[in-house]
Amino acid sequence: MLKRYSIRKLDEEAIAILSEIRTMERREIGAIIEDCILNYWHDVIEAEDEDEVDGASA
Repeated sequence: MLKRYSIRKLDEEAIAILSEIRTMERREIGAIIEDCILNYWHDVIEAEDEDEVDGASA
């Protein structure tokens, strides 16, 4: 079983390290979300372009 540590028992250096890790994780998650949104809009625009080309051909 994992040991649980109270923040009160951690020294300031450990708190700073954990804070830095948390910040890095948030940046990584933000980048992943940004990539997902960009890919979504790219797919939507690409699908609309294909529909316009198909409509012009008919």
